[in-house]
Amino acid sequence: MTIHSRVRPPAVVAVAATTVAFPTARAAAQLVTDAEFRQACEVLRLGDGLDVPEWLAFSRTPALKLDPSGRIYLRGGDPQVAVLDPDGGFVRYIGGEGEGPGEFSHVGGFGFVADTVWLQHLWELHIAFFDSAGEHIRTEMDRGLPSSAPSLRRTSIPLARGYGFYIPPITDADPASGPSGGTDTGDERSGSGPRLSITRAPEFKRVKLPMLVGLRSEEARDTLAFGYNFTAMITPMGTHGHEPFVTPPLYRIHPNGEGVVTADWEPDHPEEVILRHYDLTGGLAGEAFIASRLRRVSPGARSEFIDEGVEMAERTVEMARRYGGDVPTNLRAAVTEGLLLYDYFEPISSFFPTHDERVWLRDAAPSEDYEALWVVLGPDGEPEFRVQAPTGIIFKAALGDRVWGTGSTELDVPFIVLYQVIEQGECG
Repeated sequence: MTIHSRVRPPAVVAVAATTVAFPTARAAAQLVTDAEFRQACEVLRLGDGLDVPEWLAFSRTPALKLDPSGRIYLRGGDPQVAVLDPDGGFVRYIGGEGEGPGEFSHVGGFGFVADTVWLQHLWELHIAFFDSAGEHIRTEMDRGLPSSAPSLRRTSIPLARGYGFYIPPITDADPASGPSGGTDTGDERSGSGPRLSITRAPEFKRVKLPMLVGLRSEEARDTLAFGYNFTAMITPMGTHGHEPFVTPPLYRIHPNGEGVVTADWEPDHPEEVILRHYDLTGGLAGEAFIASRLRRVSPGARSEFIDEGVEMAERTVEMARRYGGDVPTNLRAAVTEGLLLYDYFEPISSFFPTHDERVWLRDAAPSEDYEALWVVLGPDGEPEFRVQAPTGIIFKAALGDRVWGTGSTELDVPFIVLYQVIEQGECG
């Protein structure tokens, strides 16, 4: 599989055996208004019964990934990952609870690098690699700060051929790189990215954090792009989990670890979604442009976002008052400033690339007729079809005409479900 070079349009550059293909021309289609509709027909549902096997007894909604053969990898609340065959039959566990090789107290991220599977410790971010039979190969110890408090959360993900993808914690960021200041970003493709000063972001001010790639054995890394840190809602007491808008860029690791895919747009005027594929060295291997329609945020919606934020902040304010802490003189103004509200809704809320060179994009504000609407880009970067996710279902991974998702019952019991995507009106 290949992608088209951005700097040499006629040429085709081989990047990897499973690289997502992006064209260089702007797609003519609207993100959600063109491309035919297809229908998702339920094929299989697992985990929603009262008496289910251990590997389907989810304590929380599981993370779900597919390998190139269509096998399902599920991470629930246990310190291991369950592997199922393409039809949902149990194959094996990978990992387990303990302190030995390939064992964990809590599993965070997981994924694939070539023919190996990696699992990551949730807090320390140590990474254990396993072969296709689930046997532990090695563990790479991560020597950075723990990933615990909001100001220390960081990203450290393995890529193919000894490379990795990184986002530092807020404490490593330079506050001057935020919206009101600037920093020398260097050449984002040549590897001359910024050298970040080690400082604490005062009072959780908004800062931009670099997205970096580089060899895991070296400190020098190339900057792909900058994204806002997780601020969510800023008050002098801390950070609260209330984010009315998805702030770009979003990123996903290529399914086989061959680089990073980002989805970006202008937050203040999101007329276009730009998908970029970066290779292992941080080079821009290809990009696609997909037009989207502008959807203005009404005054009523803006007020509701602020009301929700104030309600959440009041709990912390009350605690601060009780123990003599500082509180804002005008809580609503502090919340409004911290929410980073925009004039337009974001074009997409999430996305994921697949092993068969497609990209699934979830529309952030579908029409009243659809609870969740996805547009699927084909290998050429053009919109291939649209499909509605059934009520309460979130699509997580797809391969060919099969897409897996997660949901929960009326009793909040999580389950996974398989759909086949077919022509409209052909569900049995």
